[in-house]
Amino acid sequence: MNRRRLFALVASAVVASFAAPAGAEPAHSQPQGPAAVRFAADFPALVDHEWGFRLGGFGGIRAGAPLHHIPVIFVHGNNVDAADWYPVRDDFKAAGWSDQELWALSYNGLGSAAGTALETQNPERDQEHMQMNSDGTAHITNDDVNVPDLYDFILAVRRYTGSARFSIVSHSLGDTLARKTLKVHPELRQDLVAFVGIAGANHGTSLCPPGSEDQVVSCNEIAAGTPWLAALNGPGGSDETYGPAKWMTVYDGSGAGDPAYAGPTYAQNPVLAGADNRQFPGTYHNDLRISPAIVAVYRAFVEAAEAPAVAAAHAAAPASSGATGAPPAEPSHAPPPNATVEGRSLAATGPAMSAGLPLTLLVGALVLRRRRRGMR
Repeated sequence: MNRRRLFALVASAVVASFAAPAGAEPAHSQPQGPAAVRFAADFPALVDHEWGFRLGGFGGIRAGAPLHHIPVIFVHGNNVDAADWYPVRDDFKAAGWSDQELWALSYNGLGSAAGTALETQNPERDQEHMQMNSDGTAHITNDDVNVPDLYDFILAVRRYTGSARFSIVSHSLGDTLARKTLKVHPELRQDLVAFVGIAGANHGTSLCPPGSEDQVVSCNEIAAGTPWLAALNGPGGSDETYGPAKWMTVYDGSGAGDPAYAGPTYAQNPVLAGADNRQFPGTYHNDLRISPAIVAVYRAFVEAAEAPAVAAAHAAAPASSGATGAPPAEPSHAPPPNATVEGRSLAATGPAMSAGLPLTLLVGALVLRRRRRGMR
């Protein structure tokens, strides 16, 4: 069976197998438990606001370690976890990035392997999931309930690295999650340098057809025409992108490669007004995230966006020992005075660029088990 038919069949099964009273948000499927914690030893423990276990993910060397790039935070899609980003992390590292600059969190706990393209291998993730006894089934979630976790993580990364400035690279549901976090926490936008949104349901997804809004978790948010999306995008699309950050979207655009945006009705739905919208026609949903050629494109975009701040830091500040400090508990719009890039202060680099990108539903290979849980 080819991957597109499998993707469609599983998505249909999810819709058909899960019902909820009209107007109610479907109950969330409780995750298997916490995801792997692969942060530096001194990175603070953060707790999942919905489930109460420690947030997993990766990133860090030691508090205040020198930076050569502005830290980037990877935000995964639905039903998976931070391990989906291991090949992308490795591509960035091969281009000179360090673990101190590359971060990802696992919101909603341990995921399955469903989010990886069938022809792209991620053996590190697969081994990790096997060791953690991942059951490979769907534990889907939505945007709103995960905003507090992403917000806490952004603050923690900024404090730990000493860089108030940060970039975001997000995929599928991660796009709308990141955009919603920036929507409800506008103080973050001025310090955002670049935002890359990959295959995000900014204007709806074919995985959430009309009538699914009260049946599938997150479809009440990211089905086409929902009040949730209208509020996220703002009147006339006024909040689709925020300055001064640089924005890019990465998507199929043909209606034939990515089952989440099938046919002419949905093909252009990942596009954001004000972004550099890049089409890769005929490319599958997860390959848009992990294809080395595409990773090189969006990594270059992030590096170009951060270049003025890094150059200004080099020009404006003398070399230092490389020690970094932490932003205040409630981050200000200005970088902390002792934040550094390659040992040079970021304080005099001017306002950082901001953005919040779209997030889509990745319901790939979901077999939803009907678990009811009282929602807060």
